[in-house]
Amino acid sequence: MGQRNGSSTSSIAGDRLEEITATHVNVEKSAVRHVDADVAQLEKAAVQRLRARTADFERSSVAFASVNSATIKQSNVGAVVGKSVACDEVRTGILVAPMVRGDVHTWFDLRTAFAIGLGMALGRALIGGGRALAGRARR
Repeated sequence: MGQRNGSSTSSIAGDRLEEITATHVNVEKSAVRHVDADVAQLEKAAVQRLRARTADFERSSVAFASVNSATIKQSNVGAVVGKSVACDEVRTGILVAPMVRGDVHTWFDLRTAFAIGLGMALGRALIGGGRALAGRARR
């Protein structure tokens, strides 16, 4: 695996790389372990970890993406953390973004996390109240 760092623009096609650090990166039909860029464009690529200000994925797989804004089309992403995410036929395990638009199938998002947290808090309160009542009944 190779490594490319520090260039202002990098275009990768058909390579397997360890790391890419660039202002603007275009990855096509390649596998990259880590991408760090201001602007990242992925097409038919596999990336383990992506950090970018703006990212566009198309028919790609990404394990973890930390982005400011992203447009994701027909892709699979393990976890996405961002401010604004636009999706078209996307599957993701974890999606953390206050603004999400489009067709996305997620296992765990902010609404789910809130519902689970609220359910756990209410459950603990009910169990605590039940124990307090049971303690009073014994006296």
